[in-house]
This record gives sequence, structure tokens and C-alpha cells, in this order.
Amino acid sequence: MTGDLLLTALRDARHRRDQADQDIRLLLAYAREVVLPRPYRLADLAEASGMSVSGVRTAYTAADVDHVTALLAARHLAAEEHGTPAA
Repeated sequence: MTGDLLLTALRDARHRRDQADQDIRLLLAYAREVVLPRPYRLADLAEASGMSVSGVRTAYTAADVDHVTALLAARHLAAEEHGTPAA
């Protein structure tokens, strides 16, 4: 069955937007909760993301932090298996 091209394009655009929103949440979670020795400043993240400071503060959840942590752990494990340093 062939779909309507406009509706397909809208669905594709929505998927890209949803993926971008998820990427932003994960990057903010990383920048605020994982980066050492101290997190990025809220004002800098707000400017870079086009959000308000309070928007950055509430943009991600504990699940997003867990997701970032799991991604980093998997990357570290893969690097160890291949004998390359995890950047």
C-alpha cells in the first residue's frame, strides 16, 4: 500500500524532531550529571540549546542520566575489548 507523500514526509519530520529532542536531553544529562570535575553551567547550556535555564534544569530525567551512563559504559567496554582507549 502506497502512503500519502505529504503524510509520510510529516511522519519523517516528526521522527527527526523526536530524535533531536532525545539527543538534546541526553547531551544535557551528560553535561549536568556526568562531566567531571564539575558540570557545565546552566546558562551556557541554555544558550547552546535555545532553552531557558529552568528549561535546561528540567529537560532530562533520571532515566536519561541512566541511558547516558549505560551508553558510556558500553563504549568503554567495547574499547577495552578492542584494546583502544575510550575517549
